[in-house]
Amino acid sequence: MRWRPRWAIVQFIGGTPADALSYTTEMYEITVGESEAYRIPILNFRGTPRRGRPTSLRTGIVPIINTGIAHRAAGIGQIGAGLVRAPIKCFQDAAAALAGAHGHEAVADRSPDTR
Repeated sequence: MRWRPRWAIVQFIGGTPADALSYTTEMYEITVGESEAYRIPILNFRGTPRRGRPTSLRTGIVPIINTGIAHRAAGIGQIGAGLVRAPIKCFQDAAAALAGAHGHEAVADRSPDTR
């Protein structure tokens, strides 16, 4: 099998480095930690965002999820990839269930504009 360079997901699906920076900096707004192991040179070696916090309902920012699909036969490799956003409804439903379990009303949310 021939060696192939590994591309960043954003480039693989037709995005730009500016898109990748935008997605990453947005995720800092809904996380509480940064990776010690994975650092981003263009961001002055800031760690990648990690450890989410329950702010999506207040900010309207939902996590960006990168996905990859491997072929079912070993050795063929990746056959697809993409970036998606978690739907705000899953956060709304979780907040309502948690509030209901504790006898409170759900927190008001701000639905994302075009995010």
